[in-house]
Amino acid sequence: MGSRPHRSRQQRQQARLIMTQSIHSLWKKKLAAWLHDPAEKALVLMRDDVGHEHGSVKTLRERLGINDADFDRRADRFAAAADRPQWPCEPGRMRPAWANVRFANQPLLIHPLSGEEIDLGSLDDIAAKHIRTVSLDHFSDLIERDAHGEPDLRLTYLAFWRFGPEPALVAPEIGDLWRVLPADTRVPDHSIWSHLDTVSALAGALTDDAPALLSMSFGPVQGFIAQARSTSDLWAGSHLLSSLVWEGLKVICAALGPDAIAFPSLRGVAAVDRWLLEVADADGRGEQWRQRFTTIDAEWLQRTTDANPLFAATLPNKFMAIVPARQAEQLARQVVEAVRDAARAWAAEAAQHVLDDRDQGQHWQEQLDSQLAGFPEAQWAIAEWPTGSDRDRLPDADRLRQALAGYGTDSLFGEEVWKVLNREVRIDGAEFFKPNAGIVYPAVHELAERSLAAAKSLRPFAPLPQHGHRCTLCGEREWLTETAAQLHVPAGERRETPWLRKAQAGRFGIRKGEHLCGVCTLKRLWPTLFVEGLGELLDERPARFVISTHTMALATSLDRLVENYKPESLAGLSALSRKFALLDYPPVALPNALHRRLSSLRPATVVDIVKRLPSALDEARNEDAEERLAAGIAELLGARPETYYALIQMDGDHMGAWLAGNDPDYQCRFPATWHPQVRASLDRFRGDPAVAAYLDSSRPASPARHAAISAALNDFSTHVARHIVENVCKGKLLYAGGDDVLAMLSVDDLMPAMLLLRAAWSGSGDLRGLPGHIDVRGLQLAKGYARLKGRLMPMMGSRASASIGAVVAHHQAPLSAVLRELRRAEAVAKAHGRNAFCLRVIKRGGGEVGVTSRFWEMPRAVGATPAAPLLADTALGLLLRFAETLAQPEMSRRAVYNTLEWLSGLPERGGKDMSEEAWRHLLASNLAWQIERQGGVVQHAREFVDLACRESAKPAETIRVLGDLLVTAEFFARNGRAFGRAAAQAGAPR
Repeated sequence: MGSRPHRSRQQRQQARLIMTQSIHSLWKKKLAAWLHDPAEKALVLMRDDVGHEHGSVKTLRERLGINDADFDRRADRFAAAADRPQWPCEPGRMRPAWANVRFANQPLLIHPLSGEEIDLGSLDDIAAKHIRTVSLDHFSDLIERDAHGEPDLRLTYLAFWRFGPEPALVAPEIGDLWRVLPADTRVPDHSIWSHLDTVSALAGALTDDAPALLSMSFGPVQGFIAQARSTSDLWAGSHLLSSLVWEGLKVICAALGPDAIAFPSLRGVAAVDRWLLEVADADGRGEQWRQRFTTIDAEWLQRTTDANPLFAATLPNKFMAIVPARQAEQLARQVVEAVRDAARAWAAEAAQHVLDDRDQGQHWQEQLDSQLAGFPEAQWAIAEWPTGSDRDRLPDADRLRQALAGYGTDSLFGEEVWKVLNREVRIDGAEFFKPNAGIVYPAVHELAERSLAAAKSLRPFAPLPQHGHRCTLCGEREWLTETAAQLHVPAGERRETPWLRKAQAGRFGIRKGEHLCGVCTLKRLWPTLFVEGLGELLDERPARFVISTHTMALATSLDRLVENYKPESLAGLSALSRKFALLDYPPVALPNALHRRLSSLRPATVVDIVKRLPSALDEARNEDAEERLAAGIAELLGARPETYYALIQMDGDHMGAWLAGNDPDYQCRFPATWHPQVRASLDRFRGDPAVAAYLDSSRPASPARHAAISAALNDFSTHVARHIVENVCKGKLLYAGGDDVLAMLSVDDLMPAMLLLRAAWSGSGDLRGLPGHIDVRGLQLAKGYARLKGRLMPMMGSRASASIGAVVAHHQAPLSAVLRELRRAEAVAKAHGRNAFCLRVIKRGGGEVGVTSRFWEMPRAVGATPAAPLLADTALGLLLRFAETLAQPEMSRRAVYNTLEWLSGLPERGGKDMSEEAWRHLLASNLAWQIERQGGVVQHAREFVDLACRESAKPAETIRVLGDLLVTAEFFARNGRAFGRAAAQAGAPR
């Protein structure tokens, strides 16, 4: 190998100067892209005498030293062609009336995925000059300067990207409307921020001639997370993977900016905000940025518990970025290297907490090197985006078409919409649409996705030789040892190992008998490492509260104690505390919603005693002691302490189809995304075949569509899902990344949580009729949007659905087995036709009951928008209401047992001469009679029978489904678990 050629000092200085100039040019181009349109464009268009391009953005460009030549207008043209018609704007011609919409007079938002419309009333009271001035002041305050007073373009760009859309920094009279102002008043289905992000990302990629889509995926996911023996392990596995993905994303964010990440959306993600603060700190602007985060109420700087958003695993294991084609492969390799370096460094830090690291040649370090060499798995694919040499002409896409043909598809090129988009369209002599490189975006996206799928299916496998005893958690890799000889000592003969010493000391969550490999050591100690790393950021180490399965089970009973608490209840609690020395036991973490309700009780002694009940039960040394304490609690509560808890796993349906955007069931026609004024004006031009073809075409995938999906997933997982699980219900969110949710809940809040999560996913649902103890705490859902704490957030829309698997299990059931059943339940829900749930109750004594059904029926007509369902009238809502009926004090649950006995002897349809309607009436009338006979109300009997008939094709199957519904409802009515509000008399059948 030859020696590296010597470079003079002058040559090295020149190389550094060229690199510095190149970096400076990148951020200047991205800022120019960000300032090509003002944020307030929708409110000043055709209302401001200086024009939208000569208002705030003109002044900002001057203050930043940005010229017209710094803006690559191809980026705007490509983004526009990919998202919408470019609309007529020809020199010397006035815009036709149909191409103008005064947003302030007719403000309207259109949901990008469902086409639902939100009328904002009138915004005329916001003066154009005022909003221009407010916007200018806002962005001027975000300009960052270096020590010489010159604009720091990189830091300014980051400030614009992060704080530009924040209403709290602009003006109170604009409010949350600032977040959702449309990029184009004629196509108000995507925000100005989405458009600026796309144009800026393209401008950054075009600095190196042509852009490309880089798609990357990391794993394993399900298997890695499922290797858990505690709820702490569940959280740690999810959060660790999310943290590793961020280490990779950070490489691209540092090189090209966070807007280069097309999926997932990064704005507002706590981990990204933390990185931004670190960047600002390094440039001496940390205090100013910290103040901005404080002004916008960034919870991650305020919370000193694990309610802090930094504890949320919100980043999925897959991302897609818009990058320069020439740099794509290098960036991908840097991302993989950064992720694996972080995993190796964290694993070494974790191992040092357990093993002695004074001797740098110890055996465990060699084991870490081999075990972490390929962790995590990584796959990536690059799809180049052809642009051509002329910004106004369609580029040669033959290579792109051939690459897709290799996967057996014509993609966009085989669809009817391609015939419409690849030609110019004129209306009434004015240019309506002119194709350019932007229209091939759907094909580039599909090529990236198919290439990544191929890479994942053909991933290389390098076997790792393992000679000694395996890790007691995963069973795949050797446990970490100080010497090679220790590897061959059987588990029962190990006497002096660091693992045993740490287990005896009760440190780091290591259990007696555990001896872990490098990867499992990292997962087990990740909570410790993560909390230690937050101590300096938050000035104090945050408290992490692990809610055990037993505590979550008891939450149902403890909530009833809070509900029924009276001043005289204190005497009973105090007596129980003295009898069993409860104050000698450690307090436990309770679900946030329960802790909030409990903290309202006085005196504080009540809280102190209640928080020790779970640990007292856990630490009861024998069955007699546990039984006596349980009996004492039962006497106080009026029912036996609850011993069951619930896990749910939610997954968005057909997410691949939503992202691909090439299936008519998941598309909107072009006119559905336009302002009604434009839509009505253009209908009269249908006589022109070219225009009619455009109007009748479905909009393909676009950057704005993907930005909308990404933003919806980000807001759902970051804000809405956590609010439902932890603030509305008694639960603990274990993972919420993109369209996936994993959560633990109390039994009484399980069904309300499932309904709320499903409704929030679509941003559509009438919340009336939920159990009385469910306070949604300000959550509103309408027209595909969610509003929470004054924040308006687009969800996936009423045409999108999700499926949920739920398992109710005894708190002593092995968690790994419960997780297997949970995955099975989710798969059953998916197989049931999507938009479905599978609820299974696994009884401790053996056997199970459960219900699988659809949440509600979705319209099958293409483009149809379903009405917002009344959640109380859905299949799950009916089950919930029937359980409440059975739990009433005057009602005996024997109605269920009597009906089951009667059903077991019922012939199919009662005979060949009985019609289906008559047979249904027979079932409903008997069920109603049994309910009424046992003291209950009968209005749900027919609904139960109709639901059973909908879920089954044959009479025998109908009887089974009806029986499952009845038995499941009866389980939830027992022992006061019917939503924590039924009287104790419902505790046993009469």
